[in-house]
Amino acid sequence: MVGLLDIAPLTERVSVGGAKVEVFGVSAKGIVSLLSRFPEARMLMTGKDVGVDKLMQMGGDAIAAIIAAGIGFPGDEAQEQAAGRLSVEAQADLLTAILKVTLPNGIGPFVEKLTALGAIVGNVAEVSPKAPATKSPN
Repeated sequence: MVGLLDIAPLTERVSVGGAKVEVFGVSAKGIVSLLSRFPEARMLMTGKDVGVDKLMQMGGDAIAAIIAAGIGFPGDEAQEQAAGRLSVEAQADLLTAILKVTLPNGIGPFVEKLTALGAIVGNVAEVSPKAPATKSPN
């Protein structure tokens, strides 16, 4: 049987300034951290068509944080500062790769999964408090 340690993470290499930068997918923990720091980033999770141009509109700090998280350094201030100093083209290349490996099937299918999960969790929360009390036969 295959375990999680046997699965290689999906990565992509992006050329930036003549060097290759390895890009990883942003984890759920990383996404939650980004959303809490940058509420405007929530648009990524709404299922709307979000292109790099809209990501660029979110602001340099958010973009730098996404890039740092996508290269394996979520919340690292030095990495975020370095990402913020990159050219817009380099940032766009990195963001494109980060989105590709974070959501390989696209934003739409991801949002559908979250919606389905929310419905399940919501149903459990609704059913649990209303479940009838049981009496032990003892």
